[in-house]
Amino acid sequence: MTARLRTLGAADRDEAMEYLAASPVENLFLMSKLNMFGIDRRRLGILCAWQRGDQISSLLLDGGTACVAGFDPEALPAFVTELGPVRRCSSIVGPAISVLGLYVGLSGRWPGGWGTVSNIRRRQPLMLLDHVSDVSPDPRVRLLGTGDFESYLEASVHMYTEEIGSSPFKFGPGYERFVMDRLQRGDAYGIVENGRVIFKADLGPQYGTQAQLQGVWVAPDLRGTGLSVPALSGMLGLAMRRYPSISLYVNDFNTPAIRAYERLGFVEVSAFATVHY
Repeated sequence: MTARLRTLGAADRDEAMEYLAASPVENLFLMSKLNMFGIDRRRLGILCAWQRGDQISSLLLDGGTACVAGFDPEALPAFVTELGPVRRCSSIVGPAISVLGLYVGLSGRWPGGWGTVSNIRRRQPLMLLDHVSDVSPDPRVRLLGTGDFESYLEASVHMYTEEIGSSPFKFGPGYERFVMDRLQRGDAYGIVENGRVIFKADLGPQYGTQAQLQGVWVAPDLRGTGLSVPALSGMLGLAMRRYPSISLYVNDFNTPAIRAYERLGFVEVSAFATVHY
């Protein structure tokens, strides 16, 4: 069977969505992007398919984030060539086996553009919750709004810097706009006390009946007090009125977080990896 790399265009959107829909939790990020932007190079980036005969076996998005969908070992060298020596993305994300294979290929062939990283998260359990948690929710959790911007921004910057190891402003001033957009879309939840956000959790990619949980953060002085699990239960209860299925991925070394998610009812369904630049 002939295999080849094909750059997709606007007319290929339905074919790509059909492929992604076969693993909807794993492919939520790309499904959400295609739903918002279609296959539009200026808004989405370049979307390529590794095709066997008339069937897609893996997809690569070359955009602000390089995202892989599916796994086909023969696709990875073609994806490395397609991405080329000049890196345009700030991260690579997707199924662990595909991301790590792609990174090895890129950093080995073009170390100048792809070899220097902020961090590599080699295994991140992908977890799913498809029923309301049994944990009693913290009633203080609410949808955050633009009036919470300053404290929510501070919490978001703190969370990003802890997680990635560098400031989100290293890419320029756009992070404030990103944070405000999230508030305006109604995708930020939290607990505010005396004007200070002490807990936050956000919705990231969304499509159909599912959304992805992101940006979970508790103020450092309140960690270890039993706040996070009831607060997350409250946030999830509100979010699941909109999206009955909520997924997330978490670093495998973060055992306390994994145990907390398991208490809330999340189950592991796959594994991601992320390379941050």
